[in-house]
Amino acid sequence: MRLSVRMKACAVIAVSALAVASCSGGGEPETRGAIPTPDAELPESSILAAAQAEGTVVWYTPIPEFAIGDVLVGFEKAYGIKVDVVRFPGNTLIQRYSAEREAGQVLADVLHVPETAFFDDTKGKGWFADLNESEVPALAQWPDEFVPDNHYVMVNTQPIGITVNTDAFDPAEVTSWDSLLDARAADRFAMVDPTNNPYYLAWLRMLEQNYGAGFLESIAQQSPKKLDSAVPAAQQVAAQESVLMAPAALSGSLALQNEGAPVATVYPEPTVGIEGYVAASADGPHPNAAKLFVNYLLTRAGQEVLNRGYAASPLPDIPDSVPMPEGYTRADTASAIADKNRLLGLIGL
Repeated sequence: MRLSVRMKACAVIAVSALAVASCSGGGEPETRGAIPTPDAELPESSILAAAQAEGTVVWYTPIPEFAIGDVLVGFEKAYGIKVDVVRFPGNTLIQRYSAEREAGQVLADVLHVPETAFFDDTKGKGWFADLNESEVPALAQWPDEFVPDNHYVMVNTQPIGITVNTDAFDPAEVTSWDSLLDARAADRFAMVDPTNNPYYLAWLRMLEQNYGAGFLESIAQQSPKKLDSAVPAAQQVAAQESVLMAPAALSGSLALQNEGAPVATVYPEPTVGIEGYVAASADGPHPNAAKLFVNYLLTRAGQEVLNRGYAASPLPDIPDSVPMPEGYTRADTASAIADKNRLLGLIGL
């Protein structure tokens, strides 16, 4: 069941690009900036005509609601194909997609989740299509390190940093992860619960590898306040109930920052990020449109609208995206999950 798009807090959005404006009361779809003219940038795909004949693509995605409109408008502007969106957290989407598959249903054309293990574990089931440069020609420009397999590809990452209250910290002074141990943050440290997020666990593992196990134990001595998600943690920082939060992705505090709240997110090095991967269903309702949509996300035009203002692109110099931190490393989520209990124990959880 899909909820009405008029519900601003809805868990699911099921709209075409022409209907997404219902979230803001009507008119043209709501976007956050100019939509790049795609004509000169979009490579010709061998499946273009077939995709346009299908006319629609269904996209399962967890990206922030504010980021969706730009993608829908950009893709429809490029190809005249509408996008239906189902938006849930990544784990929920994986569970939903798996349940539908096991029931013999394929409702999603494109699955977009912050996960690699799921794609690897289901590879033998034939759920996801092979991606090749004839049908997805934008793959030719994609860095090899961000194509783990020919069934799925990394399209963006939200680097993990520290969100600070700018009345308590000058962002320029937060140059390393040592700021987590600053005396000002004792008992005023909002920690987004890393327990069930593989990328937050990978962040803990990265800190241990670079600073030692004692560093994680010192974080525990700061008596961080554990919160279930980033938004309430950012609200605490804005209100100075806490002076910093970590692990922090920009999307958690961006709305507050845009409203003028005294918050800023900085990225000490090295760091990891919350990585988004996409795959096209092998036998979805619109298989050609699915591959064309994946192709669009890999173009510079698609990367601009997907990542605008909150995420980093694997491609360099994408306008309005978050710059990829110099010390960014791919998250080793498998090792972090295997070491979960020990890592959590070091920080007192």
